[in-house]
Amino acid sequence: MKTRTLFILAISVLLLVSCSSSKYVNYLEDHTEVVKMTDSLQFNSLDDRFYKNNLFLVGEVHEVETSPRIDFALFSQLHNTIQIDTYLAEMDIAQGYYLQQYIKGSNEMALKDILENWPVYIGRISEQHRTKWKKMRAYYAQLPEDRKFNLVGIDRIADFESIRKLLKEKLPETYHKAIDSEDDALISWSENKLNTILDQEKSHLDHATIYLLKNIAYNLNNYKQTKSRDAFMYQNFKRLYAQRDWENTYIYGGLGFSHTLQAYNYTFAGRIKKDTKMPYATKMVSLNTLYVDSRLTVDSRALPKFMQDKGQAFTRFKYSQDNRLFMYIQGIADYKKVTEPNSISLLKLDAAGSPYLTSSRGTKVKKLITIWDAYDILDGTSTTDYAQYLFFVRNADWIQPDEK
Repeated sequence: MKTRTLFILAISVLLLVSCSSSKYVNYLEDHTEVVKMTDSLQFNSLDDRFYKNNLFLVGEVHEVETSPRIDFALFSQLHNTIQIDTYLAEMDIAQGYYLQQYIKGSNEMALKDILENWPVYIGRISEQHRTKWKKMRAYYAQLPEDRKFNLVGIDRIADFESIRKLLKEKLPETYHKAIDSEDDALISWSENKLNTILDQEKSHLDHATIYLLKNIAYNLNNYKQTKSRDAFMYQNFKRLYAQRDWENTYIYGGLGFSHTLQAYNYTFAGRIKKDTKMPYATKMVSLNTLYVDSRLTVDSRALPKFMQDKGQAFTRFKYSQDNRLFMYIQGIADYKKVTEPNSISLLKLDAAGSPYLTSSRGTKVKKLITIWDAYDILDGTSTTDYAQYLFFVRNADWIQPDEK
């Protein structure tokens, strides 16, 4: 009898937490834009207040097929409206440099080679992600010269071979033999010699090259000291902010979901928001993405055997953040109530009078089995401390990996 009572109580709790709330639904009905999955992604509900920000961060799950679509669509919409100066890429300084050259029209290095060691693994092995960069290149080509944008990599070094290639392209040949093929030796050479070399050669190198090489030195010299990618991204951002006078420019970043959460001290967005020497405490916006009834590309080796697509290197995994076993977001029923299947909806969470300003509903996660990391909600925080907008994606497919 006791077991039965506990079972009934557990079912009642599950049913209760899965219910929508009229207070939240009423608010969302006035602040949600639903776009069909097959439509071109143009979000007309973005208002003047939104465009007054200077830093725009989109948080995505890279392995869902809508992610590269949303990234390109929002970036191009923002650039057409307010002229974005810089696209922040979740890649290292050399990868970002060569991708920028590709976007500007260079064919010296193939796109697949540029992305070969990209930290976003699915981005290395999928045509859908490569297509995003091809579209970015075509978009860049049709822009007039005074509306061109920059792309920079701000992540921790992931591709030492590209670092070596870039050093040899930019430094006089007399130094090339010292650029060691071993990573530790290259780091040691940078720590002991590179800045001295740059001081000696500064009269022969242009300012852009000096800044690039000094930033490479900084990334090499701090590679072992700073293991956190978020910390490294933040440090690179700070350097570029000072070097490029970013205070009054518009900057966009398409990043993994966790990097764009603003409430934490250790995330990329959180570190920037809390830095009082930069203006972004009130001038940045995060647009994070949630998914229901969707599919995710997962390396089969990372899953228990019974969850794998048998005999396949990658599993087309069911991914839904209303799954009570693996990840259930309290209040997700409100989002479902105001959206439609097969759509990508934009939800504004921080309008005047929003209940999300004073509640963590719509963000807090419950789960019984841990497969995906979930972030604990900090005491005293609300949903809008983490992100101000949501892309709510329903019925998206996975990213198709390349065939071997």
